[in-house]
Amino acid sequence: MLVLIASTLLSLVVLPLAALYWLTRRSGSLAGWGLKALAVGGYVWATFGLGGWQMLSYYGRYVLLLLAAWAALLGAWRVVGAPVWSMPRGRQWVGHGVAVLLLVASGWALAGMHRGQEVPPDPVTLSSPLRDGTFYVASGGSHSLVNPHMKVAAPDLQEWRGQLWAVDVVELSPAGNRARGLYPTTLSDFAIYGTPVYAPCDGRVEAVTDTLPDLVPPARDTARKAGNYVLLRCGPEAYVMLAHLKQGSVDVDSGDSVATGARLGAIGNSGNSWEPHLHLNAQRGPGARTVLDADPRPMVLDGRFLVRNDVIRARPRPSEDAASARSPENPPF
Repeated sequence: MLVLIASTLLSLVVLPLAALYWLTRRSGSLAGWGLKALAVGGYVWATFGLGGWQMLSYYGRYVLLLLAAWAALLGAWRVVGAPVWSMPRGRQWVGHGVAVLLLVASGWALAGMHRGQEVPPDPVTLSSPLRDGTFYVASGGSHSLVNPHMKVAAPDLQEWRGQLWAVDVVELSPAGNRARGLYPTTLSDFAIYGTPVYAPCDGRVEAVTDTLPDLVPPARDTARKAGNYVLLRCGPEAYVMLAHLKQGSVDVDSGDSVATGARLGAIGNSGNSWEPHLHLNAQRGPGARTVLDADPRPMVLDGRFLVRNDVIRARPRPSEDAASARSPENPPF
């Protein structure tokens, strides 16, 4: 827990502010400052797009951009009158070397961020399973820099490969963060804990687990990774998993037919979950050795391929009549 808090503060506050301070320092030449500005600008943009801003505040990423604009203006003012180019001396070489390394690293990160937004072929089209709130995508996309689930492509993790393009979602408070405190140990301090989850498609309930306990962060159940879950068959080769649900909250049983918008359960912190959140993924089958042991499929929710730092402003919850837990109609397949 302390490591997570420290890494968050280091990556989102300490290092970006140090880079911006460096940008305000006078350079020996316009070219030298230009190199530094490119490097710091790339680093700030990568932090804006790749950082886990839900830990502090989603709005903090925009504060960072404002600070970067101020630092750039101040640094440019301080270099007015400097020669276009002068040979670096002494420690100036160190600064130039750092700028080059930072520019290369930022370029690699930005390329990964761009690739993470690419929509893979043959996505499953779904409705959002969340209502009445502002939700933040903590993990999502098609590159490991924005979606840690991509690691299941490794040969030794194939029995979990169904979650390759999975999305992890938390809820945001009005302040733009997902909890009271940086990393509370009280589940109710997380905005998404207990939030209802609704069916993202018309379909049939393939499998359900509802009895596993909600764990106090940072405890995790690595043996039963999905925790409490509902697995829906939304169509041929389109099975959708909604995982880490609250113990005893699931409103459907295996074999039930459901309509889009039917309440399925509530978000908890069961399974291999670092904190309360909704895990959503699509796959081609129900799984064999594990519930996630099936070929993955990407998803489009309400027309969007979700990537880290995307925000979902969910529409109002449907009426109880429109969202009954069990639909009498047969699913469309």
